[in-house]
Order: sequence, then C-alpha cells, then structure tokens
Amino acid sequence: MPVWIGVYRLGLRHLLVLALILMVLFGFAQTYRALNHHLEQRTTAALSWVLAGKVIVVDAGHGGIDTGAGSGPVAEKDVNLAVALRLAEYLRQAGATVHLTRDGDQRMGSRYREDLALRVKLAEDNQADLFISIHANSYPRNPSQRGAQTFSQAGAEEAAKLSQAIMAEIVRLLGNTDRKPTQGDFYIGRNTSMPAVIVEIGFVTNSREFKLLQDPAYQDRMAFAIFSGIVKYLAEQATPTVRWVDEKIIETFLREKPKTLAP
Repeated sequence: MPVWIGVYRLGLRHLLVLALILMVLFGFAQTYRALNHHLEQRTTAALSWVLAGKVIVVDAGHGGIDTGAGSGPVAEKDVNLAVALRLAEYLRQAGATVHLTRDGDQRMGSRYREDLALRVKLAEDNQADLFISIHANSYPRNPSQRGAQTFSQAGAEEAAKLSQAIMAEIVRLLGNTDRKPTQGDFYIGRNTSMPAVIVEIGFVTNSREFKLLQDPAYQDRMAFAIFSGIVKYLAEQATPTVRWVDEKIIETFLREKPKTLAP
C-alpha cells in the first residue's frame, strides 16, 4: 500500500476522532450552560420571597402616536411593551403587586410632558416601592453601538444601587454587553419618591440587536435578567433586617433557655 494512502487513512481517522471529541465537548458545554441557567433561575426563585407585598410600577416607554425610536412595522414602543409585560408577569408570580403604565398601544396623556407626569402620578398614588421604566436606545450616527444599559437619577443612592443590581444581572445572564450603569438627570428620576431606574434594553439602530429585541425568547431573557436584578437588590436591602432578627432570636433564646440545657 502506498505511503500516502496510509497517511491519508491515519489523518482521516484522527479527524474523525477529533470531530467526536468536539461533539462531546460541545454537548457538555451546552448541558453545562443549560444547568447553570437552571441553577441561576432556582437561586433567583429562592430569593424572590423579598417581592411579596412589594408594589412595583413597570413602565413601558412611549406608546400610541409616540412610537419612540425605530421605523417600519416594529418600533421602540413595541419592544418596550413586550419586555414590560413579561417582567410584570415574573414580578406577579413572585408575589408583587404590579401596576403597568400601559398594557397596550396607548399613552397615559395626550401630550409628552402630561404623559410622563401621569406615569409618575400612578407610582405616587399607589405608594410604589420601585419604578422600572423600559426603553430602547438609539444612535443613528453610529449604528454599531449596541448593548443594554441602566440609568438612574444623579444623587439618588438607592436608585443607583437598583440600577447596578439590574445591570449586573443583564451582563451576567445575557453576556452580550459590557456597559456600565450610568447616572443622569431624568424627569422620572427627579419626580418620583421611590427608587426609579430606566433600562435601555438595546439599540434599535443596530440592526442585529433590533432583530434580537423582536425575538420573544430574547425578550423573555431580558425580562428575567431585570427581574433577577430587582430580586437581588431587594434581597440585599432585606439582609440587615434578617440578620438583626436572627440576632434577636438568638439573644432571646440564650436569655430564656431552659435550665436543663448545658451552658
């Protein structure tokens, strides 16, 4: 048998073995990601008790004649609403009372400033604990810009913590943005008494990201990441109280323990 045939057969055998190894590794990676995602969801679910009794306003930006950014059959207002509805469902399932500023293609007011004022009024009238506003970004001058990002009012400490928690979960769970939470001056931030965060879920001016934002599966992942950030923020806020309660229980037990117990 010619040497080159032997080499060819050897090379083909190695390629087949390599292909099988890659298939196994790929399958393992897929399984690991699925398991990791499942564990993340269970962790969030385990902490979601902190939402019980909370009142949260979920604001789908724009609506009606105010389409927001984007053009064609789908505009910013549409993806905002889709994510907001999914987020509201997650929050309700965890025991929160949720007020939507809109649940369809409409506005709360006929004029832009009136519309914003009525959204804030809804939160204040219901003594909301948190205000989450869903928007999508736009930068026509540079369509390559992409990535979700959170914003809070400058100087609002609790809003900044909430913004950081949501941003961290978006980065961790979606893995497609390295943007940082940012502070600025916003009407909603200036006029709400509760922590308020604007979540820009992506850029409608980036064709690939805008296509993602229209995908129901991606909308659900984005909503869950925001939900997870809210849960982590509230869990962190609850931790000092829980520790204080634990310490008081231990202190009372030691003071009132039966005589039969060893010291």
